[in-house]
Amino acid sequence: MLTIIAVCDQIQRANVSIGVRAQTAATAAPSVNRSAPEGKKTLRKGNVVITGASSGLGLATAKALAETGKWNVIMACRDFLKAEKAAKSAGMPRDNYSIMHLDLASLDSVRQFVDNLKRSGLPLDVLVCNAAVYQPTASQPSYTADGFEMSVGVNHLGHFLLARLLLDELKESDYPSRRLIIVGSITGKSAFLQCARVIYLYSNIESMT
Repeated sequence: MLTIIAVCDQIQRANVSIGVRAQTAATAAPSVNRSAPEGKKTLRKGNVVITGASSGLGLATAKALAETGKWNVIMACRDFLKAEKAAKSAGMPRDNYSIMHLDLASLDSVRQFVDNLKRSGLPLDVLVCNAAVYQPTASQPSYTADGFEMSVGVNHLGHFLLARLLLDELKESDYPSRRLIIVGSITGKSAFLQCARVIYLYSNIESMT
């Protein structure tokens, strides 16, 4: 904890954007399109899907993993152009990320995303459910395409369906440690909290490699 506090304090004083760079050297590995047969381990980049990866914690995590050279980051976002602009602005290596449309406020969009991911032939190794809406000052409630209150539909039901539909793909992964990560936070607007969460989330994923 003291180490995280020290790091975050330095970032705040330097007035820079939140982000984490990998401290381990990237390892070159041949890529494969599908998971290897059960019992066989294949050297390749890991594939990680991150929802809400166009800003905040999601973008910082996507950037940190992409920069290691060991991960193919799939940015699952509602606004494709916003995600592309954010990735370029963050300086993410183009060969280490891709963007796929996902609107968690529509269960049909969730199903379509899962279908597109399966059709891509990429094995899924890690799923990070990070996206969320937070509207504490809204005067009137808003609703998803399916009629659910927006925060319930996006933060919970959309992610639940996404995780449920991808569970078999995670189980079939030949990666040393498959992982489903649920991010819980309000908005992480403070620099300290964002920094701490990025460090925790990054170390949680990197511990598998």
